[in-house]
Amino acid sequence: MKSPNNILYFDFYRNENSFVEVELSDGWMQLKDCQNASVRPLLIPLNDCSFNIKKEVLIIYIDKKKHSYIRIPKDNPSYEDVFSALKSESKPSSIIHSKIALLITGLILLLVATGFLFVVVFPSISMRFISVHQETEMGNELYASLVKEQKMDPAASEIIQEFANQLKLSKQYPIKVSVAISDEENAYALPGGHIVVNSALLQTLETPESLVALLGHEATHINHRHSLKNILSSMSTSFLISLLTTKGGGFAQFIIGNANALRALSYSRALEKEADHDGMVLMEKNEVNPKGMQQLMERLKESNNESSISRISFFSTHPLTEERIADAQQYISLHPFNNQPLKETLQENWRQLKLRVKTI
Repeated sequence: MKSPNNILYFDFYRNENSFVEVELSDGWMQLKDCQNASVRPLLIPLNDCSFNIKKEVLIIYIDKKKHSYIRIPKDNPSYEDVFSALKSESKPSSIIHSKIALLITGLILLLVATGFLFVVVFPSISMRFISVHQETEMGNELYASLVKEQKMDPAASEIIQEFANQLKLSKQYPIKVSVAISDEENAYALPGGHIVVNSALLQTLETPESLVALLGHEATHINHRHSLKNILSSMSTSFLISLLTTKGGGFAQFIIGNANALRALSYSRALEKEADHDGMVLMEKNEVNPKGMQQLMERLKESNNESSISRISFFSTHPLTEERIADAQQYISLHPFNNQPLKETLQENWRQLKLRVKTI
């Protein structure tokens, strides 16, 4: 079955839109570019797809992270056929955990013996040995160690935590937000749920939506274990030895011993792009305009340009590029948002927080 050529395909990784023709056959979906016949068709197994319906538009996600997708409006003649095929052939993926654990163990032993691609492979493998509970405990100890070196503001921390409690930021981690008194415009996330926001950054923000964007961005780093991966990637083989010999205890202590260096760890462009995208997804789920992400980026950029001596260490750990701003604008254009007002309780917490940080 072939569809008319008015179906929109968004390629997240190339940041491109195109109109495609969809052809279904024996459990597969083939996408053909209608504007450029030289582009090789994309062949996708239906049981790898997930989908939902939003405002009478069938949205089909063609990758596991739900980044790339196609949109078929209900008035499109192919809508029902594609929808029926997806319902009948899409199946939840399953993972045989015991076999993967065995494979990971074998790979670790091999890497210890050979040193082959240790820096690249070790973080991903090690993360599988650290449970959410262990990660949360490690994050609590890291936080306790870090705040000894920073002056915290309990009053501002209480207000921003009330603000965060009204948002659904994570299903698996307890998100705890606190305010550090610092002239550096920065924020950082720790493994397991802690987010620390500097008072200078809160003074710079101009809208409550931009604060939701900041918290959504940092919460995504936590939810996808970016912070843990960054830590693992930055340390030496001592981590692996600690992990294999102490079942996590010495491993955590090794990280805590290097806690002060963790605030300076920088995220890759790919991780920042993912945190921006999924942060805006969180904003939509919380009925907050994702335009707040664009406001956050543009305000930080303005603040950086206004200062002769940059105080924004946020850029050193979260590299801001024109591409990230363009990606945010692209997301906003593809996800129209009803301009409903922010919840009054969030606005009140925002007003209280801005008044508090003015006095710091």
